[in-house]
Amino acid sequence: MNERPEFYEIGVRLERIRQAFSDDSQKAWAEKNRFNITQYNNWEKGNRRIPVERAMDLCDRYGVTLDFVYRGRSDGLPESLRKSL
Repeated sequence: MNERPEFYEIGVRLERIRQAFSDDSQKAWAEKNRFNITQYNNWEKGNRRIPVERAMDLCDRYGVTLDFVYRGRSDGLPESLRKSL
């Protein structure tokens, strides 16, 4: 049986954020946002949970919310951002 990683849904949302704001590869996105490339890859794959401090960096830079990153709640996002995610 092929089980999803523990933080799969968070990883999917991180990928959606990356794709909504750029055409960058994971590597380029990680470098641009000053993330360790291996760590970011693990976050996006759902193998590890992105730490709150790093998620807050994304929130501050791109206008997403911690509720969206961790829980998938989009009701606190601007309408234009909600549509692109």
